[in-house]
Amino acid sequence: MYILLTNLHLLVSLTFMKIAVVGCGGNGGLVAGILASKKLDIVCIELIEKCVRIIREQGIRLQGKKGSVHARAKAATSFTDEQGKFDIIIIAVKSNVLESVFLDARNHICNEGFIVTLQNGLEILSISEKYPSIKIVAGAVGYNSIMLEYGKYLVTSEGGITIGNLTCAASEDLFLLKSIFEPEIKIDVSNNIKGVLWAKLLIVCGVTGLGGVAGLLLGDLLKYRISRKLFYKIVTEGVLVAHKLGIRIVKFSGINPERFGDHKCWHPLFLRWLLLKIAGLKNKNVKSNIQRDLEEGKKTEVDYINGKVVEIGETVGIDAPVNRKVVEIVKEIEEKKRDMDPKNLYEIWEAVCKPD
Repeated sequence: MYILLTNLHLLVSLTFMKIAVVGCGGNGGLVAGILASKKLDIVCIELIEKCVRIIREQGIRLQGKKGSVHARAKAATSFTDEQGKFDIIIIAVKSNVLESVFLDARNHICNEGFIVTLQNGLEILSISEKYPSIKIVAGAVGYNSIMLEYGKYLVTSEGGITIGNLTCAASEDLFLLKSIFEPEIKIDVSNNIKGVLWAKLLIVCGVTGLGGVAGLLLGDLLKYRISRKLFYKIVTEGVLVAHKLGIRIVKFSGINPERFGDHKCWHPLFLRWLLLKIAGLKNKNVKSNIQRDLEEGKKTEVDYINGKVVEIGETVGIDAPVNRKVVEIVKEIEEKKRDMDPKNLYEIWEAVCKPD
């Protein structure tokens, strides 16, 4: 009887629930498409007017690892009073605009509503400390999705989302998220979401930062021995910073980056090589966000990824020279002072890793 009543309550909740998805890039577009395909009341919030118009007129189309989906959804360039308040607002924007979007979104959630964030970095941790009375659920995305064109998305790797409470969200809120996403997107609930976010950050620092530096897809990147060696160094620096903060890093998407660092908890070198080899084969066609932004002439998130390890490291007395060099080279590529090239990987090694 209890299970029946719980499921009935959930069904009623889903029927009247209003959800906003802010940001219709790779992650946001996929989430909006999946939720819209379930006939939920979804509004996509996206600044780009052409994207909004296409979603309104043509809907959202997904293809790839999550199957083929075509769903209709409402869309707007901003929150409006006419939309009313939302039960859930999912924010899937870049880290450099997360706080401004969050401040806007908090004015549009209902009394018992909550905000879900889907970013690569750690910005939501400092935001949650400033706003402890707002229900905030952080999410770490384990799949890869790219926008082929406005309203059309390609999912290039399998994976779900790991979520966890950062402030005052209830267990019922997390259960609700599982219910609306699954089975299309598997949801794992963590009691150590900070450890998950750090794990995701360190993986991204390695493969995304180096992918941008070299201009290589993940499969090609991890074929290079120099890439794997730099990955170990990048992760080592991040692990030392996290440990200094008292963070317990956990496995994310099948990988615990702590085991790839040069410290007492590491995997043997052969096992590290094998696991990265497998990751490269499974995700061989994945292109890093930094590489994609550089190709499109956009400003990257490198300050919020590798740069965040450097920044926090400086506050706790841990140097992060490899991450710093990655940031330096990515910014030079942004400024058209150099090109993406595998040769850049060797330059990083010669500059900060090679013994005198």
